[in-house]
Amino acid sequence: MDQISTRTLLLLFAGVFTVYLVLEDPAIGAALGTAIAVVTLLEELLRK
Repeated sequence: MDQISTRTLLLLFAGVFTVYLVLEDPAIGAALGTAIAVVTLLEELLRK
């Protein structure tokens, strides 16, 4: 059995933390979701 990578563990932790924030305060969740979408879009556009 392969061990879990540090990157995978970090992504899982970030996902759990994000879900917790969204459940606690939807306004923070909306802002966080928008920020993630913008950063992802910029990363994709700059990669090409």
